[in-house]
Amino acid sequence: MQYSKIWNTFPSTIEQLSWTGECKNEYAEGKGVLQWILAGKPMVKKYEGEMREGRMHGKGALTFTNGDRYEGDFLEGERTGRGKITWFNRNTYEGSWKDGLPDGRGTYEWIGGNSYAGDWVKGKQNGKGVFKFSNGNSYEGEFRDSIITGRGRYRWANGNVYEGEFKNEQPHGEGSYKVYNTGQVYFGTWDSGCLKQDTDMIAVNQSEMACRLKR
Repeated sequence: MQYSKIWNTFPSTIEQLSWTGECKNEYAEGKGVLQWILAGKPMVKKYEGEMREGRMHGKGALTFTNGDRYEGDFLEGERTGRGKITWFNRNTYEGSWKDGLPDGRGTYEWIGGNSYAGDWVKGKQNGKGVFKFSNGNSYEGEFRDSIITGRGRYRWANGNVYEGEFKNEQPHGEGSYKVYNTGQVYFGTWDSGCLKQDTDMIAVNQSEMACRLKR
């Protein structure tokens, strides 16, 4: 019987690995199936695809213990390149990966109907993108660490639009707010979703009273 060497980043004394495929220089090489075995029984965790020098490398599909499944590119054992993951809760991400995390351009879809398409850095929404909410609202603009921050445009399902600067998902800085039904436009310097104009208090994403209490 021929045994092939496999790289295992997190080895366990009660866990074993089984490789069904070719070997080269004593390492798993080429296409095959890598199965994790716990206490003598095959686990849900399994890799089907290409190997190089005992590492997942090339095209393949990796199913995790909890049922998450990734299909796409691997580089020296890490999800790197293009790929799609479907989590056990049926949320999905499809796009660019680097070192096991979404990185580059990609689209995340929640089972509840929300979606984000845009830039990612180390698993977080960073850069420019479009977030669509299941209730019909949408935002197009800048994100920082998965939070709406920077310049962008937020459009509500009722037609109202705010365009300008954001901080922590609230209008903050220079911006304009247009009310669809009346055509009224409010422009100025916003503070956490609040704008004071003479005796009027304009509120976005909160009540007018909440804005007045802040003052």
